[in-house]
Order: sequence, then structure tokens, then C-alpha cells
Amino acid sequence: MSKFRKFFLPAIALIGALIALLVVFWSQRKAPAPPIPFPPPRSPYINAIAGEGIVEASSKNISIGSPFSQIVTKIYVVEGDSVQAGDLLFQLDTRYFDAQAETARCQIRAALINLENQQTQFSFYERLKDKSAVSELQYEQSYYALKEAEEQLKIAESDLLQVEANIEMSHIRAPISGEILQVNVHVGEVAPNVVPFEPTLVVPYGSVQYPLILMGKVEPLMLRIDIDEEDAWRYQKGARATAFVRGNSNIHFPLQFSRVEPYIVPKASFTGQIIERIDTRVLQLLYRFENKELPIYAGQILDAYIEVAEPTK
Repeated sequence: MSKFRKFFLPAIALIGALIALLVVFWSQRKAPAPPIPFPPPRSPYINAIAGEGIVEASSKNISIGSPFSQIVTKIYVVEGDSVQAGDLLFQLDTRYFDAQAETARCQIRAALINLENQQTQFSFYERLKDKSAVSELQYEQSYYALKEAEEQLKIAESDLLQVEANIEMSHIRAPISGEILQVNVHVGEVAPNVVPFEPTLVVPYGSVQYPLILMGKVEPLMLRIDIDEEDAWRYQKGARATAFVRGNSNIHFPLQFSRVEPYIVPKASFTGQIIERIDTRVLQLLYRFENKELPIYAGQILDAYIEVAEPTK
């Protein structure tokens, strides 16, 4: 029994120590890093400028506004619709203009009656064989009354044309053929008389005010690339460029040069706040690409690499 105790207890202690060592060793093992399904993009060029670009319509994003502050009575489009130039987008309440049109028609009828009356009176003086039968003053008054009636009719007809033009302008139509990108107006709302966006801004990310309807030509799409002003001197007009989709670097495609906007502008940080933080100034390059099979949408931000010549010493 003494021999059992002599060897059993140390064996138990040794086994416990080995188990503790195994637990410590096992806990210290690092789990293998999982493979990255979509590694970050790498430049396809030996020497390149990196930049980020936002996708916009090749026609530029067009902000559809309203010429009048009136209630919206009907909307003819939704996001994603393809429209042709002249297609109806939305309609404003025209009851006020309809009443003005009816008033203008009444004025035309009254002007016609007055004109016929003046023509009858003047024709009476014209048919007189002896002109001395009436005074020269009466003759002149009748003549100018006739001319005034003719002009009053023209004014009434012009008023009707103006009201009809306002009614037509209350039917907001597409200025070009393209795709509806946003619809930010609803039936029953009052369409504001909006001020057009600055042409240098890309809506909606660069503006504090959203358009009633945003549309543009999306075949092809345009990528507006920002490159830091410190790299602007390295860029060669028409250089090759490749764009990568954020989140999936396997989706990448070449870009076709369109133009350079030769004015360096402040770069917005895309914080989404009303006042964007400006951290640097950038040169904006415009490259186009076809998006028939690509999951690319207007307003999307892509990473871009632009090829540059080998730096000289």
C-alpha cells in the first residue's frame, strides 16, 4: 500500500502537469488567417496615379426643377424608367392658369365685339360721298378708335398665348433621352421654384439641395476621377486608366478618356454633412465606360489608377 502511494500520487501530479502544459500550448496556437476573398486592388501599371471617382451620367446629372411653385398633381415616372426627350415627367396644378385662360378668351370675345363695332362706325364715315358731312375730328376719332380696337384684340390674344404657354410649362417634360435616377417629389407636394445647381457640382453628393427629379444619359456612364493637385503635373492627357469596384477588386475594367476639366477645385470628403470638410484640391478627369453587363450605378464611388510615364531623375 505504501508503494502504491509512493508511485501513484507522483504519477497523478505528472499527468496533471502534462495536461496543463497541453492546455497552455493549445491555447497559444494562433488560428490561421482566413483567406481574403477580395483583396484590395493593385495598380495594373508600373507607374500610376491613384484616385477615386464618382460615377455620373455621360450627359452630366440633370436636375429637373419647376418653373412655378404649384402643387404636383401627377407623376409619370419612377426611378429606373427610360424616357425619351419630350416625355412627361410630372404635372403641376393648372387650375389657376385654366381660369386665366378662360378670362383671356372672354377678353378676346369682348375685343372682337368692340372691333366689329368700331369697324361698323368707321365704315359709315367711309361710305359718305360728301366727307364734309362730318367733322374731321369725328372722322379721326373713329379711325383711331378702330386702330385701338385692333390692338386690344392683339393684346387679348397675346394674353391667351401667354397663359397657354404657362399651362404647357406646367407639364414638366424630359429635356433629353435618358434614365430617371431619382424622384424626390410626390403628388400633393408644392414643387419649389428651385435654383439650378452649379454646373461644377455633381449631384446629389455635392449639394445641400436635392432636385425634384434627377436624370441623365447612362449609356455610356462617366467616371469623374479626382487626383491630388500634387500629382496633377504627372498626368498626361489621354493616359490609360482602369477602374476597380470597391468591395470586389475582381470587377475591374478599362476606361476611355473623355476630357479634363482644367480647373482645380476643392475636394469634398463625402461625409454626408451639410457642410463638407475640404482637405485638399483636386484635378478632375472624365473617363467614360460602357455599363451593359457591369453592376455599376450612378453615384457609385470607384477606385481608379491612371498610367503615368516613368519619373525622370
